[in-house]
Amino acid sequence: MTYFNDAPIEYDFGGSRARLLVSGEQTAHAYCMLEISSPAGRSTPMHEHDYEDEVIIMLDGELEVMVDDERHLVKTGSSLMLPRGSRHQLINKTGSTSRYMVVCSPAGFERFVGACSDALSSGMAPRVPDDAMKARMRKAAAQFGITLYPPAASQQPSQAHAAVQRS
Repeated sequence: MTYFNDAPIEYDFGGSRARLLVSGEQTAHAYCMLEISSPAGRSTPMHEHDYEDEVIIMLDGELEVMVDDERHLVKTGSSLMLPRGSRHQLINKTGSTSRYMVVCSPAGFERFVGACSDALSSGMAPRVPDDAMKARMRKAAAQFGITLYPPAASQQPSQAHAAVQRS
C-alpha cells in the first residue's frame, strides 16, 4: 500500500522540531522515519535503544555524534548507522540549526517521540526543555526500552576525544 504524507505531525521533541514522516503503522512496524531540526547548541541526552537500530542522515548542517568511545562529525550528505545497544549522543555545536533524518528499524521510536512530546501547531517553535519535559521524557524512555544516562555521562570525554585533546 502507498502512503502520501503532505502534512506530517510536528512535535516539540526535547527542544527540537521532529516531523513524523513515516510511522510504524504504515510499514507493518518495519521502520519509522522522522525529520529533526536541532537548534544551535542543542543536544540529546546520552542514551541507548534496546530495540531499534538507528540511521542518521544529515540533510543540512552538522552534528557531533558520540558513539560508545568514538566521536563522529556527521556533515551534510553523510550518514551514520547506530546499532541497537550502542550508547550515543547527538550534539549540534554549530551556530545554526542542523536538520537530519532518523530512520529506526524496527519502528517504535516514533511512539516514544509522541509519548514525551507536545504536538506543535503551525508557526509554533520548540521551547527549551524544562524539568517537566525532562521528567516526561524519562518516564516515556522506560516504557519504550530507551536508557537515558545522567548528564555527567554525557560530559565525560571518550578515549578518542581525549586523544584528540592531547594532540
